[in-house]
Amino acid sequence: MTLPAKITDTVQADLDRLVTERATESAHMDFKRELPTSWDNETKKRFITDVVAFANAGGGDLIFGVDEDADAAACAVVPQAFASADAEVRRLQDFALDLVEPRLPGVQVQAVAATAGSVSGHCIVVRVPQSWAGPHRSKVNWHFYVRDGLRNRQLDIPEVRALFLRSDSQAQRMRDFRAERLAKIATDQTPVTLAAGPKLVIHAIPTQAALGQAPIDPTRYSRGRQSLPVIGTLPASPVSLNFDGAFAPIVSSGKPPGYTQQFRQGFFEAVWRLVPFAEVTKPVLPGVMYEQYVNNFLGAVRGELDRLQLNLELAVFLSLLGADEAVLSGPGDFGLPGTYTTKGFDRRDILLPDVLIDPASSIGRGMRPAYDLMCQAAGYECSPNYGADGEWRPPVA
Repeated sequence: MTLPAKITDTVQADLDRLVTERATESAHMDFKRELPTSWDNETKKRFITDVVAFANAGGGDLIFGVDEDADAAACAVVPQAFASADAEVRRLQDFALDLVEPRLPGVQVQAVAATAGSVSGHCIVVRVPQSWAGPHRSKVNWHFYVRDGLRNRQLDIPEVRALFLRSDSQAQRMRDFRAERLAKIATDQTPVTLAAGPKLVIHAIPTQAALGQAPIDPTRYSRGRQSLPVIGTLPASPVSLNFDGAFAPIVSSGKPPGYTQQFRQGFFEAVWRLVPFAEVTKPVLPGVMYEQYVNNFLGAVRGELDRLQLNLELAVFLSLLGADEAVLSGPGDFGLPGTYTTKGFDRRDILLPDVLIDPASSIGRGMRPAYDLMCQAAGYECSPNYGADGEWRPPVA
């Protein structure tokens, strides 16, 4: 017995079912009768130990407000009384972000309204994903922990080293995937034949997929009930199947200007060919427009993950193949709306480092390091499309 795949779908009936079916604590579930009424160093340490232990193992749910019996089975729902459930949720989210090293994105906290007898309140569910960026340790006592059956156990040095190697291996698999795909795109080994010219490439990899936990059946797209997101404003052609999964070219009267490939393991690849614009004779990467296109594409990917009930955390790799044949345009040297300038790139290909977009962050905020670096690669200081709050907000022409 487990809670819903989407933590936001959790209601009291799900908690009651844990009690009715005598669900037991496991490597992926831990019950706590009460949430601490005060947070001193000791209570913070216990909470962060649970979070770190789940993250360093297979992930899991920490449930405050469910009592257990001597057999570690759920035996009662115990609603917690708070002045503000939202404040408690924010407090636990802040602990999970601020008291774990390295930073652990993707932790979700949900308050579930509950009533038992004459007592009404909330239970709190903390969902911790398995992390590919670990191992993590508690900043309260600087120890590494892992979930081992029904308990948390401190790791010894060889185990810590093994977890570092596992994390490096997972990250290397993503980098290798990107390198292999870029090589195929550069040599025209793509699901559709594209015209020659510079190409913007997005690889969006859900971290759950990087851990091998998000296989996708591609036939769901070919049945006509789903479509694939593409870069730009042109529509996608009907979805077709191939060995890798499902793909959709961008509609065009000639060779497609791009496509999206959705891989069976849950990875997404989108390609968009650059073309000359207005009086500029070179292919143009439009400084405002392309960022909007990327944001929209990644937002659509998040929508797919949400429909599949997968975690929304994404690792994103942005690349520009044939960059030396293109120019980057921006409004008035990225300063004066209504005019634009162009600047070229000084190398053949631009392969930006990956960015990790937290489920709680907007796509635009998460992509800022990549957009800034793309601008700097063409001689601009940074993307102009951000407000003082750090959110993506293009200038008004």
